Amino acid sequence: MKNQLYKNVITVAVLAVLGLLVWGRYNAVKKSERPLPNLSRRAAEAQPSSEFLNAQKAVDYYETAIRHKPRVAKNYVDLANVFLQESRATGNHHEYIPKAQEMLNEALRLEPENFEALLAQASIKLTLHQFQEAKRLAQIAIAKNPYSAFAYGVLVDAHTELGEYAEAVQASDKMLSLRPDLRSYSRAAYLRELHGDAAGAIAAMRLAADAGVFGQESRAWVLYHLGLLYLQAGKLDTAAYIFKGTLEERPDYAYALSGLAQVHAARKNYDETIRLLQQAHAVTPEHVFLEQLADAYRFAGQTSRADSTAQEVLKAFGQHEKSGWNINREFAGFCANHDLNLSAALKRAEAEYKARPQNIDVQETYAWLLYKNGRAPEAAPLIEQAMRLKMQRPTLSYHAGMIYFAAKQYDKARGCLKRAVDENLSIHPRDWAEAQKALAQLAAQNYALR
Repeated sequence: MKNQLYKNVITVAVLAVLGLLVWGRYNAVKKSERPLPNLSRRAAEAQPSSEFLNAQKAVDYYETAIRHKPRVAKNYVDLANVFLQESRATGNHHEYIPKAQEMLNEALRLEPENFEALLAQASIKLTLHQFQEAKRLAQIAIAKNPYSAFAYGVLVDAHTELGEYAEAVQASDKMLSLRPDLRSYSRAAYLRELHGDAAGAIAAMRLAADAGVFGQESRAWVLYHLGLLYLQAGKLDTAAYIFKGTLEERPDYAYALSGLAQVHAARKNYDETIRLLQQAHAVTPEHVFLEQLADAYRFAGQTSRADSTAQEVLKAFGQHEKSGWNINREFAGFCANHDLNLSAALKRAEAEYKARPQNIDVQETYAWLLYKNGRAPEAAPLIEQAMRLKMQRPTLSYHAGMIYFAAKQYDKARGCLKRAVDENLSIHPRDWAEAQKALAQLAAQNYALR
């Protein structure tokens, strides 16, 4: 009797284990059969490009792999990276970042310490301007694999955005030692630009472009920034040549269109500036092109169009914020440029300054909002900090000059305003006129004191 009872217990236990296994397998199959995210047709392409078709093939491949092996984390990470690249290529971040995040969440559920998933998560945090979290994830990834150049690249970006420039340089040097390629050269170029080494920045960005693949989005992005460096140096013909060459490699590349628009703006050809920016935004709906378009309308004296476009920009900021982006600095800077919501913009700038007080762009934005709100004496020490790396940028010189002028630090104001007027390429015509007016007042003041 006891033996029979024992056998019955064993049988029930075995059946229970088998049942759990079958149930687990059933759940895995059902989970693998759930709808997986896909690509959307690129709105700007009348016919699908080879790049889009290749991306679609990659999505199909990884989705098939997931359905066959739903517990392999790598497949989810690889699919997430396809979505992230499509986000970059199209500017359709609100669609593709959530899709990528969904895949990464599944990968990390399966393997909480998956190296590639952590890095992809860190990249998303950078995109969303959540820089402290990006830094944390990059450091975890590097601890797992200290020989990943890509991981150091994420760390470079995070340190830079947090204003930790010495650490950014160290991480950049490490990245270059591990893998001197487009990604590492371009980051070195930006750090050189920040430190006022314009010639060194151009040299490094040229190396980055040479390391890229003809026609790919990553090389086009580097060429765009190379063109901007020449534009800042006042070499308009060279900048235009680079932007046009980029468009030959990658037709309708929105950033190259924007670069050409900036060349025309520097030449005060505002009708062509507006046309090119409209085209750029139609191809890639990035809010940065709307911001530039609002500026261009104001340059051209089309006030009503500038105002309506500015409202579109604010709506775009709101959409970004709902999607988890931190847009405090961008919101504050745009409002300052268009004299909109200055009190709210100051609060945004202050909040961002508290979050990353060493970043020179944040310091400049906060200082400029203090000035716009009639608090120039408070702004002066901040703008001094923003200029500490000796970055050569006309708008920074203009902001510093006007802040010093309002704070009655006239010698500093004179030097900064003269630089801004001499380098007026990226200054709003209204601001250039204000700088000239302030310089004239300073000259008259000096004359009266003789």
